[in-house]
This record gives sequence, C-alpha cells and structure tokens, in this order.
Amino acid sequence: MSLLSCLKPEICAAIAVDCLNTFMKADGKLSISTFQAQTKGLEQNQVQSELDIISHKMGDLRRFLFDQKIPQIQFQDAHVIESIHGRRYHSLEIVRQDEQPDFLRTFPPHALLEKNRRYGTEDQQAIDEINIAKSKKVFIRWFDSALPTEAILEPKRELIFLKDDFCMSPGSPFIDKLFWELRRQGRFYLIIFGVCDEVCNLRNVLLMLASIFNVIYVADCTYPLAPEKREVAINYMQSFNPLGDGSTGQFEIATCEQVIEQFS
Repeated sequence: MSLLSCLKPEICAAIAVDCLNTFMKADGKLSISTFQAQTKGLEQNQVQSELDIISHKMGDLRRFLFDQKIPQIQFQDAHVIESIHGRRYHSLEIVRQDEQPDFLRTFPPHALLEKNRRYGTEDQQAIDEINIAKSKKVFIRWFDSALPTEAILEPKRELIFLKDDFCMSPGSPFIDKLFWELRRQGRFYLIIFGVCDEVCNLRNVLLMLASIFNVIYVADCTYPLAPEKREVAINYMQSFNPLGDGSTGQFEIATCEQVIEQFS
C-alpha cells in the first residue's frame, strides 16, 4: 500500500524546509539561480522562472493543507556572524572573513538574523508566496532558553523553527520536543517540500526517516542547489534503510497534484 493512500489529516503534518528569500529569490544572498548561473553556466532567468513557479505551487499546497486542518511547520536557516552579532557569535555553516566557502560545510553569509537576533533580516524571511494569512505564527528560535508556551502543534497554528545548521539536529535544541509531540498525536506521515534537495532537505529527511516517520516528498515542490546532485540525493533518501525493513520510516515521492487529489 502506498503512503499516499494512507494519508488522512489527523495523522499528517506538513514541513516546509528553507523556503526563504535567501535561496529562492534572484537577489538572495545565497540565491540558487545566481549560484547555478555562476558555477554551472545555466541561464539565470530560466532557473529563476522555475523557482518562481515552484514558489507559487508550494504556497498553494500549504494553504490547501492548512484548510484540511493539517498542522504547518517550517524549518528555517537563521544564522549569526561576528561582524553583526559580536565576536561570541559565528555560525559554523557560515564561512569566516578572508576564507572561501566550500559549498559543502561552509557557505557565504546568508539567512542572517538582524542585530538583536529576535527576527530575521529580509533575506532570512520566508518567501511571500508560502504565507498563510489565517495561521497563528509561533517562532521557536534555536537560542531561546525554553520552548515558547504558545508553541502548540495544532492545525490553526504554524510552528516556525529557526535553525543554525543544515539539519534540525543539531540546528535546534527543540527538535526532540517536536518529534515527541508528533508521535504523541500519532502524526507519523510528514509531507515535505522545500530547498535544497541535496543539502537541508536530504539531512532533515534522513533525520525523520531514522526517527521512524514516513516521508511524502513532494518532488515538484523541491529544488537543488547543484542540479547534478538532485537525482542522487532523492535516490539516497528513497533507498535509506540501513538496518532492514521496519527499522526506518518509509519514503515516497509524490507530486503536489497527487497530494491534493488524495485529500480531495
């Protein structure tokens, strides 16, 4: 039986990974379209056009799922650097001054928090296309001393987790509380989309699978940083099963249209 055929609102949650201006807009600090134009020789306008189409599709999917009473969650990069936040603060993912990023473990400054670290700069914020006007948004910051009391997993709220790493573990000290609550509510089917396939999507999906959550990967609502790595990353997620059947969650690829049809 396919994962799609099992979907019901009461056993699902939807997670948007890094759907941020920094990656998905042409003027972002780590713009995917700029990166692919400069390093892969691709036409930036064409890449950006594809990203714009995906952005609208992501938004349509999120709002549809919200109306189906499926809890909405975001994982968002949110970084700090010495030149803005003081010498005590520098995200490990961000290359230091006078060094070159390897685009594997270190990247140029992007998705930075504003100076007092409470909210993101415009570059760090989610793209407008995925906004759900009717949701009550609760920010859960990686540097908070405790989980906010209003961070309740329920259909009318949107939990926005700020993370300081590619992956929620170790990027946020609150991932265990999210997973615990998902389990407590019996929400073992996670609908995942966002960017980038081979970077944050890959790491977070593997974390979910290893934690025995089933993942529906909405492939036409995801995009790679390096195009040649997309298929490799998705195949790795699909085949991830190091200890045999039943030791991890299941992974299934779907389209936005298929997910919507299942609930319709």
